[in-house]
Amino acid sequence: MTAPAPSPARLSRAERGIGGRRDPLAPNGMVRFLAKPAAFLAANWAAILGLLTVVGIVPALAGATRVTRDLEQYEDEAFTSTLRHARRTLRRDGPASVLLLLVLGGIGLNGLVLPHLASDLRVFAVGLMLPVVWGLVGVLSAYVAVAAQEATAARSEVMLRALALAVRRPAAALVAPALVALLSPLWLLAPLTIACGFSIPPWILGRLWGGSRDGERPRA
Repeated sequence: MTAPAPSPARLSRAERGIGGRRDPLAPNGMVRFLAKPAAFLAANWAAILGLLTVVGIVPALAGATRVTRDLEQYEDEAFTSTLRHARRTLRRDGPASVLLLLVLGGIGLNGLVLPHLASDLRVFAVGLMLPVVWGLVGVLSAYVAVAAQEATAARSEVMLRALALAVRRPAAALVAPALVALLSPLWLLAPLTIACGFSIPPWILGRLWGGSRDGERPRA
């Protein structure tokens, strides 16, 4: 009994043809050049809509990561694909959004309290809190990367895979928080935020983590 033939790889609209010819509807020239920037912009606007719900922060970032990771597949529907992923995973990944807000609130609170402490106590507090905060940001970044890969897995499975990913790739776990801080102007400065503040950072961090499993492709 012969094994079934593997299904052909998904082709972009530009690669598909009609009767062996190039698709006449495929974008070309300047339109083709602007397709990917437009996809980044569309994914960014969709992510902003998700972020406005507060609990949708992580689902929106995961949706933007999913779309920007494979623009050949999603460039024609970047906006709707990002929103669709955020909507499907809102209940699962909402608690991770709350954890992210608590981490950010803790960072802000420390920034207010630390200047009023004595110098030796300040050094002790920073030495105590920095590894904890750094580790939490690294794990949350891994969580977003895994959540972007899988829209149907249970929350516990996503968390376990995120922890395993952080352990398997310690260099990425250490670099991710530094990248978040380095990219902060993109989501803190209003013009950049509106243009790409929540699509470029997920794209960069998604490339840092790669697939959540070696060779794994995102599934719808």
